[in-house]
Amino acid sequence: MLQSRKRPIQQVAGAGGKRRRMASRAPNMYFQQNNMFAAKDLSHGRHKPWSALGAWFMGPKAENGDLFQDLVTKTIDSHIKFRRHIYFPCDPPYVTDDLREAEAYQASKDKLQTELELLQRQMQNSVPFYSTRYKGHVNWDIAMPANLGYICALLYNQNNCAAEASTVTTSFELEVGTDLCVMMGYEKDKSMGHLVTGGTIANIEAIWAARNVKFFPLALQRALKKEEKLAAAKDYKVFFPKKGKMGELTNGSEWELLNLDTSSILSMPDDIEIQTGLEHGEFMDVMSDYLYESIGAPEFARRHPLIEKTCVVVPSTAHISFTKAVTVLGLGKNNLVKVAVDDDSRMNSGVLKDILDKHLEDKIPVVAVVAVMGTTEESSIDPLSEILQLRKSYSKKGLDFAIHADGAWGGYFCSMLRDQPQSHYLKPPEDSGFIPRIFLSNYVNEQLSAVNQCDTITIDPHKSGFCPYPAGALCYKDKRMNTFLQITTNVVYYHGDMTLGDIGLEGSKPGAAAAAVRLANRVIGLNKNGYGRILSECNYTAKLLYCLWVTLPEEDDNFIIETTKPLPEKWKNLSQEEQKRLIKDRIIGKSNEELAKDEEAMEYLKEIGPDTLVPCFTVNLKDNKSVDVCNAINMAIFQKLSHSSGERTAHRVPMVVTASSMLHHKHSSALKSFKKRLGLDHKDDNPVKFIITTCMDPWASSIEFFDDLAAIMRNTILCAIGTVKDPKSNHDFISTGVVDDENRVIVYYAGNFSNASKQYGTVATLKFNSQKQAKEYKEKQDALLKTSTEPQPIVFRSKANTTLHDVLFGESEYGDDSEKFDCFVGLPTDQSKPFMSVNMKVLDVPQFEHFDDEEYPEFSSFFMYGNEKSAFLFHIPTKKPDFLQIVQLDDIPKGVGTEDDPDLLLKHGIEVQIPDLSGSPTIIAGTPSDPLKKHKYHATFVGIDGVEMKTTVKIDRKIYFDGTTINY
Repeated sequence: MLQSRKRPIQQVAGAGGKRRRMASRAPNMYFQQNNMFAAKDLSHGRHKPWSALGAWFMGPKAENGDLFQDLVTKTIDSHIKFRRHIYFPCDPPYVTDDLREAEAYQASKDKLQTELELLQRQMQNSVPFYSTRYKGHVNWDIAMPANLGYICALLYNQNNCAAEASTVTTSFELEVGTDLCVMMGYEKDKSMGHLVTGGTIANIEAIWAARNVKFFPLALQRALKKEEKLAAAKDYKVFFPKKGKMGELTNGSEWELLNLDTSSILSMPDDIEIQTGLEHGEFMDVMSDYLYESIGAPEFARRHPLIEKTCVVVPSTAHISFTKAVTVLGLGKNNLVKVAVDDDSRMNSGVLKDILDKHLEDKIPVVAVVAVMGTTEESSIDPLSEILQLRKSYSKKGLDFAIHADGAWGGYFCSMLRDQPQSHYLKPPEDSGFIPRIFLSNYVNEQLSAVNQCDTITIDPHKSGFCPYPAGALCYKDKRMNTFLQITTNVVYYHGDMTLGDIGLEGSKPGAAAAAVRLANRVIGLNKNGYGRILSECNYTAKLLYCLWVTLPEEDDNFIIETTKPLPEKWKNLSQEEQKRLIKDRIIGKSNEELAKDEEAMEYLKEIGPDTLVPCFTVNLKDNKSVDVCNAINMAIFQKLSHSSGERTAHRVPMVVTASSMLHHKHSSALKSFKKRLGLDHKDDNPVKFIITTCMDPWASSIEFFDDLAAIMRNTILCAIGTVKDPKSNHDFISTGVVDDENRVIVYYAGNFSNASKQYGTVATLKFNSQKQAKEYKEKQDALLKTSTEPQPIVFRSKANTTLHDVLFGESEYGDDSEKFDCFVGLPTDQSKPFMSVNMKVLDVPQFEHFDDEEYPEFSSFFMYGNEKSAFLFHIPTKKPDFLQIVQLDDIPKGVGTEDDPDLLLKHGIEVQIPDLSGSPTIIAGTPSDPLKKHKYHATFVGIDGVEMKTTVKIDRKIYFDGTTINY
């Protein structure tokens, strides 16, 4: 959603004119200052169809915060007005002025305010789903109309269990169900949809309905033979697919009745009622002595032995909800038959065919075959068109089954197939592609176009519909299928044609969810210019991110990356290596405008990468064959780019991802093929961990954004490799010499290019565990510095022989959440003796970078960090030769905060550049020299809201300079 713009000043080309690697400018665990957002370019046409998205979300930086606040306030005011003036306005108030003056009232009000403020602070440690940096689960920001609809209806707390408890929101849910069915391609008048709490409940209900439909003919045959009330229908005929003709139901074999066409079964109740003259309730009372759901599994199986091994067939990538479904429904976990997937993680239709052959031969009934329309891990869409063709073929052989599409994630992508109705409030835009959109690949288009042939479809508005939880949904191709659930209740509801509490698993259900989805559908639209536009722009981002992961490693890197979805073996006669060259030359680094004009590149982007927005990859070391080592590296990547409940630096994760594992499955070559591509030992069945980067963000499509992500990921990969492979060592941290009132001290890591365990640029804040130790330390520091002939800084050396990562982020081996350090004057040698030892906690790590062999920057770069009392500059080394340097500033530079928080960026830490100083060190006698000769310098940095700032930094004292140690 971003246009080209000027690069942030710290991202300029190196002095040699060569494009710099980005890793050392993209810290792993600290506040990333690169501007990942850009203002909209208003020069491209008057209508600007992409601009509609700007009104659909609050925005990653709350750009629409004022609008949202205004609308929420109006929503709350409307509710207050309803209570005060609409519903019986003459009723007296309960909470009077006298009551409000009471001590108990005041105490309770104060408690409410205090606890709410605490809750608000706690919630600020939540995972930032709304951010462009979030690339984890299939979850992102909530569409603003969905949030507003939920908030509005939440105040009324309607329960869609029954229409009398939700006279308004029940109608909303019915409308939403119809709209979703239409988006899926179902006929409006024949289909039915309703909301549930999520995809798990929808999937269970779908299998529940399919099972009851599957077993109904068996029960009906027995009832027709035994019940006088059904005598008029004893000659009832149905179509037997294998025979290819009509025949009396009572003459059908048990196997034939278990394999009737679903549509024929759905017609049976209506047909029998017509023939017998019974009302539906009367007919079902008769059937209650025969139905599976009435008499129970043991008795039904005794009467109909063939059902004993009835199964459900799913791909091996299926959601755990299907295991729950067969368990809850009494079919048993062993009767959930998993089909192997191919190298693209899609159900292998050849293996499915073999399974169906076996079940046909052994006469094992199949309740349903499930096609996943977008896995939430591998991002794969199963070959539905082939599954439908197999059903058609096997039905003629005598094996029939329902088909359920689990489109919890991928269902909304059908919006890309739907034209905008003429009645929509937005004028259909001209085909202007300044913000490129990538529509569905030919394969995905074919599968989603066939989804309307499925009997049931799960779809989750709270996933790719950008709605708040809980909001899942189930759609029925034929609304009659839901009646086979045979739910009854003793409560009589007098309002409404449908009791929503009687059509699924749930009783109570929030009317607010229905209001949220309805308002989002109305404002955004379930068509290619509404949700289809959001998802097609997300798809563009996903394809670009896939290309980024494919080409991120450079020739001299010690690691490789393999995506779970491989590049095609050939594309227009191009080999995979030639395709990578195409990506580097014509896709990576190109602006939106340039890409939109390159028809071949856009065509290529459409056909490669993930089926649905989730590019995944695994990192491995070159020449490493150990799966354990590979998994350890990828686990380290995940841990560095994920939140946890105990995260002490929750706001320092510069990009959020998630992870999963590719598992072995019988008859599947996917894992073996993936291991081969990674260069791993593929003789065993050990799973391989992979990183998931979901792209539900329509804003992120600029060159700068992908440069930033590349920088973050490169640095994370290098740090993760270090976490696993670094030799253990003691680690030296140079003190700034300032211990604040809370016993905290900022330190700078003594990195070293030539020592594999110390190739890092790091700044951290340590805190003394005890006031006593802090006081003793300060006294000794002052005395030592006074007696030193040449002032040297105090150095903290970690006592534990371990990796730098474990010192800063690992669990302490001392069991008290602290690390032990020896204190030295100057960098210690073998002969040095510490003047004391201290226990300290690592409070903050604003900078944690692995050295990367890159070009020197154009200007000298420093990391600025501190607080309202002290500000420091720490030089950022680039490559050998370079230097370490710490200076303290004599005041807080302007532009690093806001009126409410004047040192905001200083506390986070920001990279600054000094244009007066070259990024290449000045070498004198083979050693870098101190570049800071003056007291005052102009500096530039990317400030709040991505604005490029200029400020002045004034040097108070030079704490440390080393131009020799780092080079060895």
